[in-house]
Amino acid sequence: MPSFTVNVKWGKESFKNVEINTDEEPMLFKAQLFALTGVQPDRQKVLCKGISLKDEEWNMPIKNGATLLLLGTKEEVPQEPVEKPKFIEDMNENEIATAFDTPAGLVNLGNTCYMNATLQCLRSVRELREALKDYKEDMGGAGGLAGLASPQAITMSMKNLFEDMERRNDSITPVLFLQRLHIAFPNFSQTGENGTYRQQDANECWSELLKMLQQKLPAQKLSAEQGVKHSSFIDQWFGGTFDVEMKCTEAEDEPASKSKENFLQLSCFISTEVKYMHSGLRLRLKEQLTKMSPSLGRDAVYSKT
Repeated sequence: MPSFTVNVKWGKESFKNVEINTDEEPMLFKAQLFALTGVQPDRQKVLCKGISLKDEEWNMPIKNGATLLLLGTKEEVPQEPVEKPKFIEDMNENEIATAFDTPAGLVNLGNTCYMNATLQCLRSVRELREALKDYKEDMGGAGGLAGLASPQAITMSMKNLFEDMERRNDSITPVLFLQRLHIAFPNFSQTGENGTYRQQDANECWSELLKMLQQKLPAQKLSAEQGVKHSSFIDQWFGGTFDVEMKCTEAEDEPASKSKENFLQLSCFISTEVKYMHSGLRLRLKEQLTKMSPSLGRDAVYSKT
């Protein structure tokens, strides 16, 4: 029974039916107590039958309906500042630009927020900005529509857009990049009955752009200590490697096979039980599949971790 409720007594206050999940780390439970009491997790001492709860493991026996004792005090409320703060809503554009070192904005051209959000995320990676600055256009590429739809055209267009965003701190209209995107991926240019662009998926846009950059940006040279060889810049800075173990669930004596798999993104499994991102990521690291078993001589169910 990993998920149940407990009662928490804190000084003169009591909190009933506080949800607790022993499949998660105790720090997440302490974060719930912080939301209820305002006591920071590092100032909390949670007791049950004289045992103090650790941050990294459930080192105490807790049953449904148990009463836990919370010790700890809130931090003092900060004093009111002598000089009253000026809120963003009260600032003009020049004051905002001076107060914040924020990147240039991208104008929404009609349901293009998926593209703008993807570009802003990519631009936040310093190494990618530097690699694009070093990128030189290949003059021997294809011409016409084929050339405009090529990885070279997308990479060059992103390079130019990021350079414009670096020079300015107001909003930029990414018309040229949107045109290149529509030519390379016509599904993003679909329109509705009223002629406006349809909503699109940001994750799909992210994946397609990474594939384009993967073909044009070479891996950077690193020091000898880091000396892992990569086929491209994207594999180097955006990728990772899984250690994979495959075990037949129908043949205990069959040895597990081990291998490595490269990936460019982690999948997050969403279900009614998943409340935290790391829980969803962890669930996607285990799956079952059917494949030929050499020991059984037939298809069997395998657990892939």
